[in-house]
Amino acid sequence: MNISLKDISKQLPKEDTSNYRSLNKQLFDTSKRTCVVIDDDPTGNQTVYDIPLLTKWNLETLINEFKKETPTFFLLTNSRSLSQEKSSDIYEEIIRNLLKASEVTHRKFTIISRSDSTLRGHFSEIEIIKQSEYFKNAITFFIPVMFEGGRVTINDIHYISESEQLIPVNKTPFSQDHTFAYNHANLNSYIEEKTNGRIKNNDVVSLDIESIRLLDVNTLSSKISAIESGKYCIVNALNYNDLDKVAQALLLAENSRKQIIYRTSSSFVPSYIGLTPKPLLSAEAIIDNNINTGGLIIIGSYVQKSSAQLKYVLDNANQIEVIEVNVETILSNTSNTYLESLISKIDKTIKTGKDVVVYTSRKIITGKDTNTTINIASKVSQALVLIVNGITVRPKYLLAKGGITSHDLATKGLNMKRSKVLGQILPGIPIWEMAEETKFPKLLYIVFPGNVGDEKSLSKIIQTLS
Repeated sequence: MNISLKDISKQLPKEDTSNYRSLNKQLFDTSKRTCVVIDDDPTGNQTVYDIPLLTKWNLETLINEFKKETPTFFLLTNSRSLSQEKSSDIYEEIIRNLLKASEVTHRKFTIISRSDSTLRGHFSEIEIIKQSEYFKNAITFFIPVMFEGGRVTINDIHYISESEQLIPVNKTPFSQDHTFAYNHANLNSYIEEKTNGRIKNNDVVSLDIESIRLLDVNTLSSKISAIESGKYCIVNALNYNDLDKVAQALLLAENSRKQIIYRTSSSFVPSYIGLTPKPLLSAEAIIDNNINTGGLIIIGSYVQKSSAQLKYVLDNANQIEVIEVNVETILSNTSNTYLESLISKIDKTIKTGKDVVVYTSRKIITGKDTNTTINIASKVSQALVLIVNGITVRPKYLLAKGGITSHDLATKGLNMKRSKVLGQILPGIPIWEMAEETKFPKLLYIVFPGNVGDEKSLSKIIQTLS
């Protein structure tokens, strides 16, 4: 049974509205460490701005960032689109290179393993980090709240808030994901499920909202420092006031030499590094009026919310060219000629200044097992990459809908190695500025997560940028 957000808020102690965020920045800056956010999907920078995004994690790259004393950077692995085995290989390589880079440069670092607020992803990634001898005494904080998308945790149960109603995530379509299905919204039980019973639910500790709101931050920090090595801890939070206070307690515990690893969604990052909120970006602030081409919108995400947003655009399309990419044709041997015809049509249309919406057909095609399904998704994503590879007219902007889609289009379609997140155009929807080495230097690139926004959000962005 769903519960009301308003009703449960009345039952909780009054939140602590002290400005913890500004002191968090001071604590983080004086720690002289780099926060490395290893992101399994390119949408995790949806709450930050003016932070570099990297698609390479070789030793030279990491040494360079540590030498520059970059305070925070993201490593975009896109590992959510890979098999667990490939994901583990990537994490092993990153941890090995981070430790070596730290040794060479004498730069300390914190790891945030950023993943999905709806609990989809390879939870095994955090286990890979914990296997390192360096992190053997670390505790792990699991914080999947993402307020911009209505994801909150209360009484250790993770919810999605929709129309003021709190829906346990295991009662949503996200829990039935064809690759990352799960049974539990209770995070203690979720951890037991995802570790195949290696971590028992009664071995997981938690910070409840009552303690977060009623205890002073030093007492909270002492409570964190007392957690036994190797343990998992869940953080309950209803808003940024809760999260900012917890982040300060965590920073204080780290300053007292408590070693902590983080598995979080995107809201935790600005709380931890003390990043001041920035207003949403306006079209006037980002659009170059000298560019007269149309925008290119590519939709690869299949989650229910993405399809609903696409339907709203299609039902209300006005002066927009709409192109469906037939997935069955893509999976056949005749797709090259088909793609060439689509590319030609896109080039001609955006050259006239008209926006183009390109979307994959909505019928979901799966394989006989998880790896086969992932391979099918990869082929579809590769087709979208080839479309971006093939266009010759620079669009006014490129919007990519879906995590895997946006990663592949950026790295393989535009040849991005490094970019910068400018801010958000709507809550939870970041805009990147492509670096000079990309196919279209300084191109505005909008990363629209599959599970963010309401029915009208996609249409609103298109209208705003037109």
